[in-house]
Amino acid sequence: MIFRRALLLLEPAADAGPALSALRRVAPTLEHLLVLVQAPASSPGWFDAEVSPTAEEEAASSLGPLRGSSAGAAKQVEVQLVPALDGDALATLCEAEQIELLALGSRSLRSLPMLYTLRKRQPVALLWSSETVSAAPLREVGCVALGQRARAAIGAFLRDHSTASLRVTLLSDVRPPPEAVASFREVAGIASPVASTEVVSWSSMRSWFQGSSADRPFDLLVLARLPLSVFLDVRWPAPALLLPPLSSSRPFARRPIEVADIVDDGGPLRVRVEEDAAVGAPGALPDQSLAFVSGGRVVATLGAVGGEAELPAGLRATSLGVYRVGGEGPSNPVAAVEQMVDVLRPGERPVALIDAELPDEVLRALAASSGPAEPEHITVRLRPTRSFTAIRDRLRAAGLAPRVVDARAVLDEGSALDVSEEVDPVRLARVASRMRRAGFPVVSILHRGPIHPWTEGFVALCAPDLWDAGGARRGDALHGPPVMAMSLASAESIGGNRIELEHDNARARGWLLDAIRGSARTLHCQVYMALGDDVGTLVGDALAEAGARGVAVRVLVDSLHGLHGSFGATNPLLDRLSRSPGVELRTSRPLHEMPSLTDLKRRDHRKLVVADGRVALVGGRNLSHEYYTGFDEVPLTEASSWREVPWLDAGARVEGTAVGALAASFREAWTEAGGAPFGITTPEPAGDSRARVIVHRGLRDARTLETYLELIASARSHLYLVNGFPLALELQHALLGALRRGVRVRVLSGHVTPTYGDQAFSGPWSAARTVATELVHSRLDPLVEAGADVRYFAVQGRPGWSATIGVVHPHVHAKSVSVDGLRCTVGSANLDITASYWESELVLLTEDAALTRAYEAGLDALMEASTRVLKEDPAWHQRALRRGWMRHWPGVLSV
Repeated sequence: MIFRRALLLLEPAADAGPALSALRRVAPTLEHLLVLVQAPASSPGWFDAEVSPTAEEEAASSLGPLRGSSAGAAKQVEVQLVPALDGDALATLCEAEQIELLALGSRSLRSLPMLYTLRKRQPVALLWSSETVSAAPLREVGCVALGQRARAAIGAFLRDHSTASLRVTLLSDVRPPPEAVASFREVAGIASPVASTEVVSWSSMRSWFQGSSADRPFDLLVLARLPLSVFLDVRWPAPALLLPPLSSSRPFARRPIEVADIVDDGGPLRVRVEEDAAVGAPGALPDQSLAFVSGGRVVATLGAVGGEAELPAGLRATSLGVYRVGGEGPSNPVAAVEQMVDVLRPGERPVALIDAELPDEVLRALAASSGPAEPEHITVRLRPTRSFTAIRDRLRAAGLAPRVVDARAVLDEGSALDVSEEVDPVRLARVASRMRRAGFPVVSILHRGPIHPWTEGFVALCAPDLWDAGGARRGDALHGPPVMAMSLASAESIGGNRIELEHDNARARGWLLDAIRGSARTLHCQVYMALGDDVGTLVGDALAEAGARGVAVRVLVDSLHGLHGSFGATNPLLDRLSRSPGVELRTSRPLHEMPSLTDLKRRDHRKLVVADGRVALVGGRNLSHEYYTGFDEVPLTEASSWREVPWLDAGARVEGTAVGALAASFREAWTEAGGAPFGITTPEPAGDSRARVIVHRGLRDARTLETYLELIASARSHLYLVNGFPLALELQHALLGALRRGVRVRVLSGHVTPTYGDQAFSGPWSAARTVATELVHSRLDPLVEAGADVRYFAVQGRPGWSATIGVVHPHVHAKSVSVDGLRCTVGSANLDITASYWESELVLLTEDAALTRAYEAGLDALMEASTRVLKEDPAWHQRALRRGWMRHWPGVLSV
């Protein structure tokens, strides 16, 4: 061990042999040894008595033999006779002589006040020995660490003083598993192999010493702290080394931190850090710097924002210590570590992901069936209601490995405060897919249901799936086939298409009527809502005419939002269509009893028209006035209802081979609603554009959300986002990340209740929709603050409008993302939490640079005519402050 300067403190007539032999063995490379013999006092005081001349002469006469016996203990040895020292004097001497190690020639009650004062003032280690020991090199070292701070001090000591030739046994109040000991070694940078055993208390340590001295004698005992009674009463089986007291690295009343294990997916290592809470769920860590320790040194110091930090890719540590940095930082980073976490990387053994909120009996059953042939379990925290420590304690109690990852970190969701518990199975499947893409051999997930999420390459199970009808454990239940996991690549890129894109309601109306009137064999129409207004009636009549001339017309409408078939409701427009010859009407998921949240939210939001299997129209439009009426086709006055104000929407017209995939989407929804299946013929190629058809099934997957996230992540130059619904916090988080890496982000949004000047148009639910506008804008405020170009869609006065109307800010119903002039989307999927998880959606992703550039040019024109939100504007700043709380509006209400 490495000590440079030591002091040996002796009382008169004390035998220096044990202390000197311990010094030679523990500190074989000493450069300087100062030996002090305290002269005896003439009266029975402790440190304030006069020294008897006779006693002083007798003590001085012993210095000669002492010089001889201490020779060779250091390169330089100095022996002195001194008056009896008190603690302050000894501390001053140790500071002046730069003493690192104080060896005691004896242990007595008389020396305790001196040692107590010394250790308060100077960080000096203490060494004592009950008997003379061998001069052989140290081989066996026992380290006593009762408590977390004691273990930190032991780790810091072993980092500086252990070698590969030492064998260390950790005597602790808990017996950590071998993997925890391995993490401890890596974080602290300990060269010695470390084994562990459990010592319940200081009293049990006495008996442990007595038993261990014969079975496995120690060459040295190292202690981080030591009670008075143990110091005086125990007969030490080996020399003992008491480490210097740790300086406090945690401010008074600071809450403990909570850190999940980290998943290495090949990119930056995402870390989420929380503060433990005395009552309730853990809270986000206030913004501050965090240090990460490996090999006994700080390998990264990062600023955590909102409890998040990213370690650079390529960091090869398998375990990391984490602590909060304050002021100048600690001199000993190992001792400052507040939490240790593992970095999980792909291995050969199959992996099963389990929801951290599974009942205890399920966890115990999983542990009972674990074995080399079974997958290893990694627990995923989906609900931030328990601390990681509490989850790890549950896993240990059940007999499972305490590996816990945070879904928010794996998915890079940000705060994810808008996701409700019902979507957790899909989130768990998303975690599995991300880990599979990173190389983890995930074969199954175990969720709490009740709806199984869609998976590809692994199986999704609820707890009942683990047992057969007879109650026996299914041995193969957690295994699945090794197939590629879900990603954008799982939606085939289809070539041979002619695609047109639009943001023009009148043009879209023309496309729709042409498709219906031009159909000869089949006409399939799917919408979310339909009203019998001017547009609804026009389209309904066209559908009825098509059926009358022999076209097989199939119309599919969401029952709840189509106001037809649920709770006895009848939609007059749909009722007439259902009685038209040649027209078959179906409704999706009708409701007849008291609905659950899932019943209300899990709706079919897709909008699609397919004519003769040859032409398809995809977009966000329902059947009513505001979707298909141009801004110059309607006279607006101050008395107009908001229902009269057209909305901005987007759509695509597709000819070619991708129409087959779109027709298949309709057929799937049609048969799910009870319709008879029908044949699909893939059309001939019609152009050079490539496209992907992204179908999202509510509460079964999150494929449109994943598509948007992958597009945002791929952006290098710029991206456009067009939507007027409350931005899902995960997508907001991704856009903020794009801004940080230098991507120009342009957003076009609107007003849920259209406005003119500072006034909202009147009409049903106008006040509630105005509140919804505030919610939409609150989710965009962080983007404005971060430098995004956010604009509210505006339309200047048109012929026929009242002269006092001025500029109108309509609702934006379009759903579009465009990236780098290369790829863009149109479809039914908003960028809110409802579309991300609950409702079934359809998106067309075009992969045509020329088409995308032309589409972006049209967006530029729309944005230039719109109202930009400037973060320098005091009025915006006040509005943002006022509605700041709405950024965390519960996602279940984000409709």
